[in-house]
Amino acid sequence: MQFHAAWIPERRKCGARNIESSKLNIIVTLITDITLLLIMLVGLLRLRRYGAGTFGLGRLLWKQV
Repeated sequence: MQFHAAWIPERRKCGARNIESSKLNIIVTLITDITLLLIMLVGLLRLRRYGAGTFGLGRLLWKQV
């Protein structure tokens, strides 16, 4: 199932064609994104709590690149 959009000349913008069939995918994507954001924030808070500080966070981000 994919989300499809089409140009609507009367409104001069794109609109969703199959919104009803894509509702489940949209909800699952939203829940997944929020969960990943929360996991990332908890990890960053734990990193700061254990004394890594700003430079520790910078080192961690540098290693991720």
